[in-house]
Amino acid sequence: MRIAVVSTYAPKACGIAVFSGDLRTAMIAADPGCRVDIVAVVDDLTAPTAPEVLTTVSRDDRGSYRAAAHELANHNVDVVVLEHEFGLFGGPAGAAVLDFVDNLSLPLVVTLHTVLSEPSTDQLSVLRKLCARAELTTVFTHTARRMIVAQDIAPAGRLRVVPHGVPDVLLSSPPAHDYPDRTILSTFGLLSAGKGLEMAIAALPKVVSQHPDVLYLIVGRTHPNVIKTDGESYRNGLARQVAELDLSNHVRFLDRFAEVSEIAQLLAQTAIFLTPYRSREQIVSGALTFAVAAGCPVVSTPFYFAEDLLASGAGVLVPFEDADALSSAIVDLLDDPKRLATAASEARRIGTGLAWSQVATNTLDLLRRARDTISTRPRPMKRADGS
Repeated sequence: MRIAVVSTYAPKACGIAVFSGDLRTAMIAADPGCRVDIVAVVDDLTAPTAPEVLTTVSRDDRGSYRAAAHELANHNVDVVVLEHEFGLFGGPAGAAVLDFVDNLSLPLVVTLHTVLSEPSTDQLSVLRKLCARAELTTVFTHTARRMIVAQDIAPAGRLRVVPHGVPDVLLSSPPAHDYPDRTILSTFGLLSAGKGLEMAIAALPKVVSQHPDVLYLIVGRTHPNVIKTDGESYRNGLARQVAELDLSNHVRFLDRFAEVSEIAQLLAQTAIFLTPYRSREQIVSGALTFAVAAGCPVVSTPFYFAEDLLASGAGVLVPFEDADALSSAIVDLLDDPKRLATAASEARRIGTGLAWSQVATNTLDLLRRARDTISTRPRPMKRADGS
């Protein structure tokens, strides 16, 4: 089976690019007979690409979407996987992606990385058209599935829940000792205001007053889109906050895009992982998935994905924008080693079902089903204006 994955992709540093690379690697490992090519959505067509990139799509060039769809038909591709996030594609609400699917003659499976409780009219229109074209649509959680059905975006019979995968190394990474005398709190991922890290920093003085060995590691570059519009203003603001609160010995910024091996080492020595995100609408988080799979107890705000993943006891939820509640939750866990160990044990239990090896096998089964489906559903007509 030959598969084409439409997504951002390395060397672009973003969560969906990492997801697509991990998915590709895992599917090939699960079935060495399959070939997985990439259709890379890029901002700059002159930027270097990896050998597995079959073709590229220029984010804001609608003609390139149509050209890519036609090109796939010439390469004996059996099924196409499209990783969808509104910001990945050009046009209003990412509508340029419809130029791709309207010109695609191959079976299509769509993975929705963002599901909103109150999408705009344009967002709803794009998703309905996209999912109408797909043989199957996948989401990461049952909450996302319920939202999709309730909004009549896709019929329940063509919806599947496939969890976000994690590298198998996270499930068995040996303990690391980079900071042997410190209790590590950590957060990793691309930095942006939506991560709510200022609240985590604001919570630290109360934590440090009772646990003076605490060190909070913030690992990750600033998000490329933030760099374009605001430079390093967010990171610089966090650094000023750390200085003003006299926390320089308790917060460390590691300004780099961490590879899986470094993430595994970070999580292996993390006592509590923090996701103080500001938006309830976040329906998936690769960072939170990685942390839980690695057996890290979590303190998080109650965004949708955190509610789903932590419901059985792998972490504690605190209100949005409430530094006092966050500090209390951290202290309560650190003060109660038995409770901390119970949360870690539950996180490891959840993690056993998230390994990429298992997720890839399930994904390949769905792709074969989509490939073998002879659909009687009418295909969307190309729009008269060609746009």
